[in-house]
Amino acid sequence: MKTAQEIADYVGGTLHGDGGVEIRSVGSLERATTGALAYAEATYLSQVARTHASCILIPEGEVPQRTVIVVDNPRVAFARAAQLLVSPTMPSPGIHETAVVAPNATIGTDVSLGAWTVVEAGAIIGDGTTIFPGGYIGASCRIGTQCVLYPKVVLYPDTTIGDRVIMHAGVVIGADGFGFVFDGKRHVKIPQVGNVRIESDAEIGANSCIDRGAFDETVIEDGVKIDNLCQIAHNVQIGTHAIISSQTGVAGSSTIGREAVIGGQVGIADACHIDDHAMVGAQCGVPSRKRIPAGEIYWGTPARPLKNIKIQQAHVSRLPKIAEEVKRLRIELDALKAKLE
Repeated sequence: MKTAQEIADYVGGTLHGDGGVEIRSVGSLERATTGALAYAEATYLSQVARTHASCILIPEGEVPQRTVIVVDNPRVAFARAAQLLVSPTMPSPGIHETAVVAPNATIGTDVSLGAWTVVEAGAIIGDGTTIFPGGYIGASCRIGTQCVLYPKVVLYPDTTIGDRVIMHAGVVIGADGFGFVFDGKRHVKIPQVGNVRIESDAEIGANSCIDRGAFDETVIEDGVKIDNLCQIAHNVQIGTHAIISSQTGVAGSSTIGREAVIGGQVGIADACHIDDHAMVGAQCGVPSRKRIPAGEIYWGTPARPLKNIKIQQAHVSRLPKIAEEVKRLRIELDALKAKLE
């Protein structure tokens, strides 16, 4: 529990109203109850008077007669305050009696290893890291400090994880990339001898997979957020703070630049380049070796600039009217031909 004043100090905002109000939870403007913190962006300020929340984060402007905290960006401030108010429940440090840990594995201080967790030879697990039940840490893996690996996360050998990385249930890191050569009769497997490196503050959603490099590294840089059910293929490089939404597939040797945003169900073929700050819309299809320029917004299949797509869609919406006009003109032309004959 925190007071409104403590929250204002934490997010760097200006408090108006009762700084002693106790805040125990968070909620939306519509459903928040007494004791909750909510936020309102400029377009929703009219709802502030009706909410039951005890304190509301709002942008600069007219201040209502209730307890509020004025901040530059209410949504960002709310996210930070929520981390302060609602901490996930973590198991206590310790190694469960059913966990299997290789004698030469290195386990840091305040580490929690859940039931039936396996840590193979030469693995290193940093201080304060939590591995939930059923985790598998392959040989020579390196996991940094304060990481959280939820149930049944699998790290294949030689995977490297930075600090404060979160991996949700069922994530698989370091499986073989999809590499085969056809010899005329059958597919011959290309050994996948690279690894995966995930840098600090990344988060990987449930049941997502990141394949090891064929010969080099697959790299996920600092702060990358990958949603549930995503597939990242071998040798892919993802830049800092990029966002990849659910059910997206990224084929081998593609690169995604820093702070790029990839929508849901996007298919990115091999050797593509999504440049820094580019945006790829939901269900977009990016063909092999395509480059999406920095800062541009692309959509559709095949991927094209959004401004072009809008023009094309406008033309498509007019097709029924154009078809009727063509039909009418044909009738008039046939009638004119008949008169001439």
